[in-house]
Amino acid sequence: MKDLIVRRLTLSVFMTLILVLTFSVTNIMDAQVPDIIVPQKIESQTSKASHENDTVPVAARFNIAISEIMYVTNTDKLPQWIELHNRSGRKVSLEGWEVTIMNHPADKSVLATTLIFTLGAEILDRNQVLLLVTERGPNSGVGTAKGDIQADRVVILKDLIGGTPGYRLLSQTAFKIILTAPAISKTAHRRKRLSDIVGNLGEIPAWKLPLIEGNQRSSLIRAYEGNNATGRAYDGTAADGWELTGKKGAQYTTPHTTYYGHHSDHSTPGYRALAPMPVERSPLLVERSPLPVELSKFRPERKRSSSEVVIRWITESETNNAGFNILRSENRDGEFTKLRFVAGQGTTSERTLYEWTDKTAKPNVVYYYQLECVSVDGTRQTLRMSRLRGNIGRSRHPVDPFWWRNLNQ
Repeated sequence: MKDLIVRRLTLSVFMTLILVLTFSVTNIMDAQVPDIIVPQKIESQTSKASHENDTVPVAARFNIAISEIMYVTNTDKLPQWIELHNRSGRKVSLEGWEVTIMNHPADKSVLATTLIFTLGAEILDRNQVLLLVTERGPNSGVGTAKGDIQADRVVILKDLIGGTPGYRLLSQTAFKIILTAPAISKTAHRRKRLSDIVGNLGEIPAWKLPLIEGNQRSSLIRAYEGNNATGRAYDGTAADGWELTGKKGAQYTTPHTTYYGHHSDHSTPGYRALAPMPVERSPLLVERSPLPVELSKFRPERKRSSSEVVIRWITESETNNAGFNILRSENRDGEFTKLRFVAGQGTTSERTLYEWTDKTAKPNVVYYYQLECVSVDGTRQTLRMSRLRGNIGRSRHPVDPFWWRNLNQ
C-alpha cells in the first residue's frame, strides 16, 4: 500500500514538472516575433453578439478603400492606426478581407518587415470606417456615447499579432499597405483580388512620407474625387494622393473632435473627412458613369540599356472594353499624342497584364504618359497619367521591382 502511494506521489510531481516546463517554453516562444507574420483571422465581436453577418453581404472588390493613416510615432510610442472606408453605399461585411503590410527592409524598429492578417466579420454601414489600431491607447472615447469612436469599428491588432508595448506597425521611412478582397467563389481557385494599394515603398519616382514640425503627430488623409461618400479615391501610391491632416491651411471638419493616441493629434479617426483636392486637380468635376476598366497599376519605365520605355499596366476586370490608347506629351498640361492602340479583353473578371514598348522615346527628355480606355461604343476615358524622368541610368532594380513580382504571383 505504501509503495502504491509513493508511486502516485512521484507521478503527480512528474506531471506537475511537465506542465511547468510546457508553460515556460510557450512563454519564451510567444516572446519571439518572426520577421514575417503569416495570415490569421480576427474573431469578430460583432459575430459573437448577433447573427447579423449572416445576412450582410461581404464587401465586393473596390468597396473598401484605405482612407487615413497615422504612421507617426514619437518617444512615447503612441498607437499607429489605419482607417478603412466603406464607399459602397450599402452595409457590408469585411469577412475574409486581407491586409498586407511591407516595411522598409532597413528599418529595424518595426514589428516585422512583412506582415499579413485577415479580418473577421466586422460590419460597416455605408460611409462608415473601420479603425485598425496597433494597441489600446489614449483616445477621445470608444463606446456608444455621442462623439465616441464606435467600439465595434475598432480592431486592436495587438490581440492578433502580439508585439511588445509601443510596437511599431508602420515604418516612418517607407511602407506599403495592400488590401485584398476574398475570392468570389470556391471555383475561383481561392485567388484573392487586389482592392487598394497605398504607401511610398518602392515607388518610382521616390517620395518621402511627410511630417509636421515639432513633436506632433499628423495623419495622412486620402484625397477623393468629388465630395460625395462614394467618390473615387486618388492613387494611394502617389504623393499627391495624400494630404497631411495637420498641414497649415488644410481644414478638416468632423461632427466631433476625435483622436486615437494623443489629444493633440492632427487626425480624424472614426470619420472619413474630405481632403482638399490637389491644386492641379481642382477644375469642376462632373459626374461620371463607372469606368469600364478596373485598373490596379500603370507604370512606364525606361530600359537600362536604351532610351526605350516599357509601359506596363494591370486590369482587375473589364466590361465592354475595346482597348486602350497610349498617349504621350512632353508637358503635363500640353497636347498629348496618341502612340498606340492596344486591344482589350472585352468583358472579363480575370486579371490581365499588358505591356507595350515605346521605341520612339528620346534620352534625357521628360515624358508624360496617359492611359485611356475605349469602350465598345467608342466612349473614351482617361484612366491614369504618369510622369517619367528624362535621365537614363542604371535601374535601381536588377530584376522586376517587388510590387510587379507580387502582382504576378
